[in-house]
Amino acid sequence: MKYIDATTQKSLKQGVMELLNLSASEMAQIFMSIYKDTKKQPWEWVRDFLSDYVVDETLEHIQMFHLSRRLNGTDIKANNNLEQLLIEGSPLSEFFKKHKIIFRPNEGHIDLYYKGKLQPLEDEFGYSGGNIYYLRSRLGYNKIQDYCVNGFAFRSHLEKNQYFSLLSYCPELVENIEELLGIHGMSTDYYNNSKYYCIEYLIPLTDVIFDMEYPPETANEKTIEFLQQAILRLYDEWIGSSFVCDDNLILRLSDDACIRPEWFVKAEELK
Repeated sequence: MKYIDATTQKSLKQGVMELLNLSASEMAQIFMSIYKDTKKQPWEWVRDFLSDYVVDETLEHIQMFHLSRRLNGTDIKANNNLEQLLIEGSPLSEFFKKHKIIFRPNEGHIDLYYKGKLQPLEDEFGYSGGNIYYLRSRLGYNKIQDYCVNGFAFRSHLEKNQYFSLLSYCPELVENIEELLGIHGMSTDYYNNSKYYCIEYLIPLTDVIFDMEYPPETANEKTIEFLQQAILRLYDEWIGSSFVCDDNLILRLSDDACIRPEWFVKAEELK
């Protein structure tokens, strides 16, 4: 089971050095060379270095650190895609039912009903609150589904990432539906009956999609991209840059995929 432990910067650095057969002094020289090169951006330097190095070892697995505020009673090891969570029986769908909201599948998207009435999300100007564009995207109205389970590739500095506080109170979906429909107290109800976690999974590299404009496809391409981002992350810390907090590779599964129980490693309760 070959993977690089990205839990801490120390374990990440050790894993990169082992995979590339580099000593600590050679790693330090890489950082110094990046710093001194005035002709190339850091990412260009690392890209060219890995190209010249010829990385022929391929990772088999990758960690994914998933931030999630989970309702009490949720199976912490399970992580279904959004369509299953809303359409099928789950603590989340039961929570929405308590607030008179239900969801039904309809020709490639998910319909939202409130108090038995279908909500016309096609009308972009029909609501005064909530981010209707976000909701339309998450519920599949834009012909490109966004039901996937996602997370981050690097655990260190995650508390300082902009998404950490954004996701700490309640899911964006809950907050936006509350504002869209004017349901006072729904987000607070969710917060009071849930706990915030960083859930670690170890996923086969072949099942993971790198969330970027032109994602790598093969295991070798994914390995090289991960190494590039790992080295840049270690370099940012070496020079004392704040970019290390927000430049975190986002990983996702396909929209119809779910986390398998055997991928679960641990759940860390957050404050």
